[in-house]
Amino acid sequence: MKLNMSKMIFISMIFVCSSISLSINNWFSMWIIMEISLFMFIPLMSKNKISDQSMKYFIIQSISSYLLIFSIIINSVNETYINTPLTLFSLMLKIGMPPFHIWKPEIMSKLPWMECLLLTTLIKIPPMILINKLISFKMLMTPLLITLIIGSLSGLNQLNLKKMMAYSSIFNLPWMSSAFLISKKIMLSFLILYILMNFKLMKLFKLNNLNYLNQLNFLPMKTKMTINLNMLSLSGLPPLLGFFPKWIILNELVKTLIILPSIMILTSMMSMFMYIQANSFCMNNFSFKKKNFKTNTTKSLSMLNLMVFPMMLIFWM
Repeated sequence: MKLNMSKMIFISMIFVCSSISLSINNWFSMWIIMEISLFMFIPLMSKNKISDQSMKYFIIQSISSYLLIFSIIINSVNETYINTPLTLFSLMLKIGMPPFHIWKPEIMSKLPWMECLLLTTLIKIPPMILINKLISFKMLMTPLLITLIIGSLSGLNQLNLKKMMAYSSIFNLPWMSSAFLISKKIMLSFLILYILMNFKLMKLFKLNNLNYLNQLNFLPMKTKMTINLNMLSLSGLPPLLGFFPKWIILNELVKTLIILPSIMILTSMMSMFMYIQANSFCMNNFSFKKKNFKTNTTKSLSMLNLMVFPMMLIFWM
């Protein structure tokens, strides 16, 4: 993809589709929006030619779309409510929810950081809305618990930063789903903060040309501290910014459920250990060997992570 204008058009269309999906109640319109996002995202993956990753992604998304249409047609013929395991499996495959998550880390490991950002944020918003509108919470409980456990444990032994972010995205699926179930206000707060934190962290990885965990050793101390602060914020460590939306979700879930919030807290501690392990790995090694990295001339936004308490006050006023 040689022209930057075409890339901006594709990204803008994905953003518009994700925004429109927040106000649509028709499942067929939502399905069309998901397909538009799919065909806007594939050119971003393939660049100048069709790659293996774009073909894998297209096949997986096509299968999930066909299963979704097939399940909804069957339920429409039988005049029953759209709440079947086949509908759930198709949407789980589309967003990479365990046990249908194997494709996501493998595809993300070979994508540029900007495409990884889109895949972990905007692309999964329409399927998440469909899951919460078509599937009952009783049927969704078991997949959410499995996702929390697999997402937190699978990222512990990862040295590839893109795979680590993929498992972080998988782990945050139950949090996003819970935010959708509680209220629109909490859902929008979680989405905005989650997209902002992912954008800041992946932008730092892109500017410093980082793909593996051991490359953090060769960065200046200020850049290390900035990346570490953003990692801990994404994990939900208090009192950083990432703790704010998770605290709000837990505060609402505890009023009605006990099992899901308890598993969320326990798995968050395991997920936090993954980021702390990455931080200790790079902070204990003070090697400053020269390496060809892109210089970051933009101003640091690290202080944004310390705005959690003012945001709590604004939210509850």
